[in-house]
Amino acid sequence: MNYLLDTHTVLWFLNGDKTSLSNTARDIIQKNGFELLPIGASHIVAIEQLPLIHRYPFDRLLIATAITEQMGLVSCDANIKLYPVNTIW
Repeated sequence: MNYLLDTHTVLWFLNGDKTSLSNTARDIIQKNGFELLPIGASHIVAIEQLPLIHRYPFDRLLIATAITEQMGLVSCDANIKLYPVNTIW
């Protein structure tokens, strides 16, 4: 499975924060490389289908992208877990 990383996840990993990042998240990131995923029209359209549980626009884009691309989303954000997306932490 491919994973999409929430911003805090990337920052904690790059900063070597061993207390904030879960072991599961760290294992997923260490065993995989990074690849940039371009934002496409299908991701933007998918945002409109999401209920307004989470109001932060970038997180809504991450959720829509993860759903559209059938990717797991590595995040500790409790609001993200309220969406039909495979959230890993």
